[in-house]
Amino acid sequence: MDETRLRRAFLEEAEDLSQKLGDTLLALESDFSNSALINEVFRFTHSLKSESALMGFGALSKLAHRMEDLLGLTREGKLQIHKRVMDVLFKGADIIAEMMAAIGKGGSDADFDVAALMAELSEVIGPGTGKGAPVSAPSAPPSSSPASETAAVAMAAASGPEAAREIVLGEFERSQLREARDRGETAYRLTVLVDEAEPMKFPRAYLVFYNLESVASVVKTLPPLDGEPLEDSLYAATKFLLTSADGEQALKNAASVDQISEVRLERCPFESLLSAEQPNVPPSATAAASTEPSAPAPDEPAARRAGPVEKTSIRVDTKKLDDLWSLIAELVLHKSHIARLSEDLARGVDTETVREELVESFDSLDKISGGMQQTMMDTRMIPISIIFSKFPRLVRDLSRKLGKPVELLLSGEETEIDRGIVEALSDPMTHIIRNSLDHGLEFPEERVRMGKPEKGSVSVAARRQGGNVVIELADDGRGMDAERIRRKAVGLGIAGAEAFSEAQLLDLVFLPGFSTKEVVTDVSGRGVGMDVVATRIRGDLKGDVQLRTEPGKGTRVTLVLPLTLTIVNALIVRGDTQLYALPLTDVESTAKLLLTEIHGEEGRETSQWMDTEVPVFSLGAFFGVGRHRQDEYFAAVLRHGERTAYLVVDELIEEREVVIKPVDDLLNTQKLFSGVSVLEDGRLVFILDTSFIRRENF
Repeated sequence: MDETRLRRAFLEEAEDLSQKLGDTLLALESDFSNSALINEVFRFTHSLKSESALMGFGALSKLAHRMEDLLGLTREGKLQIHKRVMDVLFKGADIIAEMMAAIGKGGSDADFDVAALMAELSEVIGPGTGKGAPVSAPSAPPSSSPASETAAVAMAAASGPEAAREIVLGEFERSQLREARDRGETAYRLTVLVDEAEPMKFPRAYLVFYNLESVASVVKTLPPLDGEPLEDSLYAATKFLLTSADGEQALKNAASVDQISEVRLERCPFESLLSAEQPNVPPSATAAASTEPSAPAPDEPAARRAGPVEKTSIRVDTKKLDDLWSLIAELVLHKSHIARLSEDLARGVDTETVREELVESFDSLDKISGGMQQTMMDTRMIPISIIFSKFPRLVRDLSRKLGKPVELLLSGEETEIDRGIVEALSDPMTHIIRNSLDHGLEFPEERVRMGKPEKGSVSVAARRQGGNVVIELADDGRGMDAERIRRKAVGLGIAGAEAFSEAQLLDLVFLPGFSTKEVVTDVSGRGVGMDVVATRIRGDLKGDVQLRTEPGKGTRVTLVLPLTLTIVNALIVRGDTQLYALPLTDVESTAKLLLTEIHGEEGRETSQWMDTEVPVFSLGAFFGVGRHRQDEYFAAVLRHGERTAYLVVDELIEEREVVIKPVDDLLNTQKLFSGVSVLEDGRLVFILDTSFIRRENF
């Protein structure tokens, strides 16, 4: 299999396992004695260990292996789960998730220092468990340094597999042997030879290592299997020093996997192992090893090199693919039908008959293309639960950090949204939740004094509403103090803040650097979070943010987002000679405006809509053309959030779907466009970003 495809497949599988690991740990934290959950966590960790080892990600595999040791003891009833155990497992899950992210971007798991966490895992496991060694062992003698060990392996390989007889032991390995001797176990040296025809020898050797771990304690291997893999051919003959109380047959069975041509097992007296002097590597060999380049060799498999792997695949419901295939089958039939009609015309068949059949075929093709378009859009849609699933862990950690017990309520996780929007939505929602816990929710004693439940509540809900997805994030905290915001605004010198309405004051929260919190913490207070929310939602995602608050009762943030950023239903209008598109989700109505109905001076004009005076904008004015004076105008009534405005245009043309493409910054210097589309006749249609009605001060 192509190495890049193999690595991509690994990332998809491992990221899914990592997510499930975190979710199951959260469930386990509320039910320590649930054996089914313990088994699930063990299974996810075990799979992560095996998958990463086969791909050559040694640090990730080693960490997962140590977590598996801990979980194995809990399954056996030798270790009780408590808060410290959960904390260290959560730390491990976090680092694994970070490693996966780094690998996906072309980084390496080896860039992460897991020594402290491995030591903490070992401390929780306790001594005398026979569950292997932590990554950070006591300082080993010079003879067991990575360079000398690599050189020893290289020399053994040069002399043939049988030359690899010596395994260099450090003080930590010796202590393991002493513990095993005291437990009454037996020490063995096991050698496996990989079939010469097997092209990937490291995975075969690692499978043996994995199997042996279930029946023995592997003290050390030569070549090493618990770090970055060496040249693959060195694993043609792999030696294991191990201790076990299960007997020789169990060890041979564990080592007998596919593509292993021979298994040799011999007992080793503890005394000879502990008293033997370790061989020194000749200086020349050590020097040769130390001069090896640290960068991957040119012919090293791509799975072990740090190269970015773009995530170009998504998981799609097979029913959606079946629907698409049915439409394609119909398309093929109609293609054949049109080809036959073409032949009929060439043979002189009555043109009226052919015309009638062509009309029917084109009607059918129109329905088929519409169905294919909808189905293809559906394949891009994924449940918003992908984001929601991250929040229980976020709330759990913040709750403990801030000392505020919190209940998280999630609903509407099955709501689907375009994957491009989902990927950009995580940060804004995270900022809102962090603000809810830090700014919004009171401490338990304050809540009790106010007659509230001691535990605060944060809810996240999603739903479809027309062509939009609406996400509401609410808390039952102290709410926002509008007057406090006003005082802060006045102090910052914001013009007119003394007379701002409550809605205008709340909108200030989204300004860069604006925060009413007096003390800056690592959770909030820098005035960055809500600025990120507004920029991402209103700018990048072409949506809207609405804020509602009630002092003493709580705050609600509502995000309104388009279902997709690729296709939009739009009203096509003309301004001078250029065509523009207005997203129908932002168009409340169309109207004719009489000149006598427009009030005020040019640039600050208003007119009445539904008993309310609203601003009047002229499309031409945005491009320095101005509005031609006439008695009657065409206008679109736009709504963006709570604000409504007229947009005067030269002509209202039609409603139609347009495919959005990015617009070059050189053509969008005023940031008036959210994209551009191309009509079938080649004309460009610029898609207007209607959020300009929020930016204008009226």
